[in-house]
Amino acid sequence: MKVIITVSTYYPLTDGVQSVTQYHAEGLSKLGHDVTVVTSLRSGMADVEWHNGVKIVRYNIQTKHALHVGDKQGYRNLVVDLCKDADVLVNISTQTATTEVLFPILDDLKVKKILYMHGMHDFSWRQYDIMYSLHKIWNNIRWGWDYLLNGKYLKKYDEVIQLHDFDIATTFFKDKYNIDSVIIENAAEDIFFEKSGNQCGNYLLNVSNFDSRKNQEFILEAYYKSNQKNMDLILVGSVKNEYSKYLSTLKVEFDKKYGERNVKILEKVPREEIAKLVQQSNIFLLGSKWEAFPIAIVEAMAAKRPFISTDVGIVRFLPGGVTINTIDEMVYWIDLFSKNPKIADEYGKIGGEYAENNFNIKGKVALLDDIIRR
Repeated sequence: MKVIITVSTYYPLTDGVQSVTQYHAEGLSKLGHDVTVVTSLRSGMADVEWHNGVKIVRYNIQTKHALHVGDKQGYRNLVVDLCKDADVLVNISTQTATTEVLFPILDDLKVKKILYMHGMHDFSWRQYDIMYSLHKIWNNIRWGWDYLLNGKYLKKYDEVIQLHDFDIATTFFKDKYNIDSVIIENAAEDIFFEKSGNQCGNYLLNVSNFDSRKNQEFILEAYYKSNQKNMDLILVGSVKNEYSKYLSTLKVEFDKKYGERNVKILEKVPREEIAKLVQQSNIFLLGSKWEAFPIAIVEAMAAKRPFISTDVGIVRFLPGGVTINTIDEMVYWIDLFSKNPKIADEYGKIGGEYAENNFNIKGKVALLDDIIRR
């Protein structure tokens, strides 16, 4: 079957949505489907290229500051042309131009239409939102109006896929639109399930793009406030930027305030090396202000490493770690796991067993394949 997938970010960009979309696209290709991914055109990238059996088409369409910009009509024409001889259209996520610009022409696309959600805007107010109140107010108004107006379009999809039964988007779609969603949880690459031949490397680890939403400063402060003076902290991001520079500055301040500690801020680390870092870490940390179903936690579970995470998305429903709300709570669990490695290992084993049974890519691709074919 010919499958068209639209998504905001895709290879070679790296983020959670990109990762899930890429393993689905490449997995469907291996099953014999003809897969084309349409994504936003970024500087320095080719308009068209092939990668791992998937055709990638990039176009001038994207979302900036919650507004959809670019050549909207040209993008619609492109997707209409691609769908003329296609069987299925998969739109990845609302709140993106690559999906929502197509809403007015959904009836014109004579293919099976699937909406694959990756969470949605959280309208509730949390501790972090107070510092960014204007930004929060704007997003609440923007996306509140968006979901109010676009409900009629969301009902036009033949299938809606969500990440988890308790994801806020799942309940929102049911309560507001009476849409019963299909669940496909996220998965981890096989390399994270492989056993590492080395012992733990005596470090805490976070793997996230360097960004204020990922909130590595939260982790950095918790690390310095903990009693683990002889344990390192490693922060891994895709590329260094202004936020990573801020983290470096913050490290200098914390060195003066709490005493010098060893913090490594790494970029452009190959996936194979990231897998090893996760496997050999003592504890995996996540400090994000918002997540839906973070791939980083899924990968930590696959590697049998205990995690400590802010209470975001559906993380509190995942075995293998603990969720927290404050820096002091993260400090508490860092110290507890470090003082009691057997307890930490038990958390890791429990998460690992769950991941082995639920988070393999082959199984998730098979679920999507079934939805496409039925």
